[in-house]
Amino acid sequence: MPKIGKNEEFRISSMQSNRIIKGIMTLRIISALICFLCFSLMSAELTVAAGIGYQGTHILAHGALEALAKAFEKKYGAWVFVKGGGCADGIVAAVKGQQEMGGICCPLPPEKANRLNLIQHKVAVDIKAVMVHPKNPLKNLSLKQVSDIHNGRITNWKQVGGPDKPIALVFRDHCRDMDEPVRKALGIKGPVAMKAIVVKTDKEVVEYVEKFQSAIGIAPRVFTQGVKVKVVSVDKIAATPENTEKGLYPLAGDLYIITKGQPEGLTKTFIDFVLSKEGQAIIRKNFAGVQ
Repeated sequence: MPKIGKNEEFRISSMQSNRIIKGIMTLRIISALICFLCFSLMSAELTVAAGIGYQGTHILAHGALEALAKAFEKKYGAWVFVKGGGCADGIVAAVKGQQEMGGICCPLPPEKANRLNLIQHKVAVDIKAVMVHPKNPLKNLSLKQVSDIHNGRITNWKQVGGPDKPIALVFRDHCRDMDEPVRKALGIKGPVAMKAIVVKTDKEVVEYVEKFQSAIGIAPRVFTQGVKVKVVSVDKIAATPENTEKGLYPLAGDLYIITKGQPEGLTKTFIDFVLSKEGQAIIRKNFAGVQ
């Protein structure tokens, strides 16, 4: 076997040392990458955890909660998932724990709320706008006239100072087993006027009034903005947040966030934010405030 000189031994030893050093460096890089990935995953999990959800009445979702969620995230760094729907969706979401918060536009009877362990947090007052077609010359109706139209006692526009045309009443029938504010204010105890167009959503009410010159309907004021309808005053009082907050405008309904039991943690922080001066300023853009 040929002898290996000292220089050759040194070269081989250096090569082996370099390989060992490179191996150590590679392991360190891999370890650093693993640590980085683990940290990223932990951060992602923390980000996901730092959030809560709402589902329920679309009036509150569209009219304020989407804007409130953005303001809350900017201030507290936690997100709020917002999904619309109806009162039934809000109750189910809260009772079954699908979301931390539900939303309703018709208050639950106390016995039902107690049985389901639901706490109702009043956060805003909705303004129920009386709409007619833009070509309708009327600008005001009394609350009694609005009630008589809905109960079938007034059927022609000439009976309230308008043109000689039959009235096409559009009515959203919902929450019959709850204290629905429009039914209560107008004294509707059974079915509405016999020839009424009964629909399921506020959007449909607005669309019918936009299309038909003889139509009349009631919907949340927030949904009448930017569409081709005329909002008339009631008892010569305009449907505004200011008039509603003063108790002057007669067609209004409380809006609630509901929780299963008393809210805690981030949910409580969010509800407190909604009821704060900053939160109520956002509420008052479309509703009457409660603070």
